[in-house]
Amino acid sequence: MCCCGKPTVNGEVGAYSWDGKSHMTRQPSPPSLRDGDELIYDEPGRCGGIDAHSHHFRLVKCYGGYDVLVRHGGGEERFSLGCVGRLLVPSLDALDSNGRFWLMHTLYSAREDTQRATEETVAHKWRLAAVEKRIKTRKMRGRGAVRVWIEQPAQVAIAT
Repeated sequence: MCCCGKPTVNGEVGAYSWDGKSHMTRQPSPPSLRDGDELIYDEPGRCGGIDAHSHHFRLVKCYGGYDVLVRHGGGEERFSLGCVGRLLVPSLDALDSNGRFWLMHTLYSAREDTQRATEETVAHKWRLAAVEKRIKTRKMRGRGAVRVWIEQPAQVAIAT
C-alpha cells in the first residue's frame, strides 16, 4: 500500500510516497512496443483507492486488432481484446486518463483471474487422470513425436 495521501500518477513531481514522510517522483515504466504497433493510449501507474503504481498500461492497434500491454513487477504482458476491441476503443475515448487506466486494470485483472482458474482446472484434470492411471501415450512412428491424451473414465454399471 502506498502512502501518497492523494491519488497520484507516476511521473508527477514529488507526489509518490511509500512511507508517508518522504516524497519523490516515481518514473513511468512503459511496456515495449513491437514493430507495427500504433500507440493509442499510454497510461502510467497510479494510486487512488488501491496502489497500482507498479502497473503501466498501453493500448495499441496492431494488424487490424487492439492489444493491451502491461508492465508490472513481474515483467511485461500483452493480450488481445479480440473482436470486441474495435467496439471498446470509442468508449475509452469518452473516459479521462484515470477512467482508462482503471478500466484497463480491470480487464487485466479479469483476464489474470480467468487464466489462473483455467490453469487450476486443467492441472486438476491431469492430476486426477494421473492418479487413476488414465494418461496414455503413443509414439508416432517416423516423426519423433509422442501423442498424449487422457482416456475417459470407465463407465460404471449400476445394477438394480
